[in-house]
Amino acid sequence: MGGYRNNELFRATGLTLNSSTDHVTASVTNATTGRTGAIDVSRISNGLLVVNIANAPTGTDPTLALFFDVQDAFGNWVQTSPATSIGGVVVTAAGTTYGVINNGYQMTNLGRIRWAVGGTSPSFTGVSLSVHGRP
Repeated sequence: MGGYRNNELFRATGLTLNSSTDHVTASVTNATTGRTGAIDVSRISNGLLVVNIANAPTGTDPTLALFFDVQDAFGNWVQTSPATSIGGVVVTAAGTTYGVINNGYQMTNLGRIRWAVGGTSPSFTGVSLSVHGRP
């Protein structure tokens, strides 16, 4: 495709997203690098976050909102995805969702995937996350 080269920056599978953690820099191993910590987004100018939820969520009225943040020069995390969640909606069932992660902002060198769960005792299992970007 005329000079386009996809860069996979992050991949993790089989995750459980619940209220005990809220972002991938909190010990989720990046399968593309083998490391934990922030995602290096320095080589892309925009990207796509894809989320696949393999299993039906548990709990009462479970919801999952997913976000992409970048870190500024002072160490603050700044949300670059839509205010409600990637793709503009919260997830309530198994399936796939995705969202653009630049949203008009200048990307910085470090990023993270963050989530917020809602409901009573919510848990989303079998979750796969991947980030792909364009230079």
